[in-house]
Amino acid sequence: MPAVLPSSIGPSLKTPLSRVELHVHLDGSPRHETLWELTKIKKKQLPGDGSFKAFQKAIVVNEPSNLAHYLASFAHIMPAISGDIEALERVAYEFGEDSFTRGVLYVESRFCPQLLLNKEEYPTVSSEDILKAVLRGFKKAETEFGIKIRTILACIQGAEVFDQEILDFCTKYKDEGVVGIDHAGDEAQKPNAEGRYRNSSVITVFQEAKRRGIHRTAHAGESGPPGSIEEALDAMYAERIGHGYRVLHDKTLYERCIREGVHFETCPISSYLTGGVPLSTHTHPIITIAQDRANFSVNSDDTAVNGCGLEEDFDIVKAWGLKEAHLVRATFNAARAAFLPSHEKKELLTSLKATYGIE
Repeated sequence: MPAVLPSSIGPSLKTPLSRVELHVHLDGSPRHETLWELTKIKKKQLPGDGSFKAFQKAIVVNEPSNLAHYLASFAHIMPAISGDIEALERVAYEFGEDSFTRGVLYVESRFCPQLLLNKEEYPTVSSEDILKAVLRGFKKAETEFGIKIRTILACIQGAEVFDQEILDFCTKYKDEGVVGIDHAGDEAQKPNAEGRYRNSSVITVFQEAKRRGIHRTAHAGESGPPGSIEEALDAMYAERIGHGYRVLHDKTLYERCIREGVHFETCPISSYLTGGVPLSTHTHPIITIAQDRANFSVNSDDTAVNGCGLEEDFDIVKAWGLKEAHLVRATFNAARAAFLPSHEKKELLTSLKATYGIE
């Protein structure tokens, strides 16, 4: 199946609040205009001729490559916002506004507070200060736009020194909108000497998260082997899998995931741009997952890097052949898989049923 990628960046149109998004990175989703403005104010080096068009071109990935190439765009994002409390609160607020504009009723945004530190320019700002600023921005957006925003804090492969603090933040701020913990980063292609795909310390942190009643998701099987997914499920007690396309490489594991209702947070456009799914793939894994009635949702991942929002991810899977029934089911799948208390989840489902005219 040929790839269908967005040809240009255009404003999203306001749609009814009919979407649920579970997998979107805050630091990969600021507005280009905001980043450009902040970069100029801070007198940071601008790419190309310094124009907004050149700035956009440097951030947006148009040609599929690999995860490292995809993440290189963050070199133009982070200097504009890292350590800057006001900027981060603004980005969080605008994230909420953009979610509303794209018709998202409920969204879970994820980020690692420690990766947003900038001790050189903002030496007194702590990772907790950053978290509080983001939560303030989300709360303001919730109040103004009538949507619900929740936060997942991400542990990062290779930055295990932050894992315990992230776990403790999940506990401390569980009543302030933090609903889960994630593990992200470039996946190992084979087990280490301990037979693990991840550092044993993050596995221990996830096991403790389960004991504390903290919801868990993990990036797995995006570019890594099925064993990474199996480890996330069995050792880390992940309730959801971020991406998970390589599950199709292990029939037994795939059948288990269908049987157990494991939720896959799929991200159609980024799956190509990161190289997670090769362009030569005849049938995209999302199509197979949908046709097999596996539990999945459609998500945007990083809107600034993709150069488009959630609606374009829905458009691309439609272009691949998914019907409206698949997408409605994916939306309700997302609502049921949301890291919300049962009563809030029930309210979310009730709202969606009213929007879709379902009794």
